[in-house]
Amino acid sequence: MRNLFKFATFFIAICAISTVAIAQKTVYRCGTTYSQTPCDGAVPVNADDARSKTDKLEADKATQRDMQRAKDMEKVRLKEEKEALAQGKAASKTTTKDAAKPKSEPDEGDKKKSRHKKKEPEFFTAKSAPDSKKKD
Repeated sequence: MRNLFKFATFFIAICAISTVAIAQKTVYRCGTTYSQTPCDGAVPVNADDARSKTDKLEADKATQRDMQRAKDMEKVRLKEEKEALAQGKAASKTTTKDAAKPKSEPDEGDKKKSRHKKKEPEFFTAKSAPDSKKKD
């Protein structure tokens, strides 16, 4: 088992070393695609970074600033969403409490009507249209 582990470690190390990318200064444009190898009618394109070290440092600082702003904005958004969710839950609790209150006793007229009504099922039920007299 140890030999297998050593072999696997050695194999992974060899693969990692052999796939190290070497930076090329010249890239070839072949029509609408770019390649490291020239093709027929290839146009060489210089891929060097023309920025100075100070320009690169300024760009990196701006990127870091933007990332920090984005993180701050995300924190604010999550806080607002949490507050809105809490308010929504509080509002739903008050409406469920109102719905849970027992209704007052129906008067006599309502009792008679409720006896003749069919109880609606909780699930969907297909109903046919009432028969209408057709004249032929």
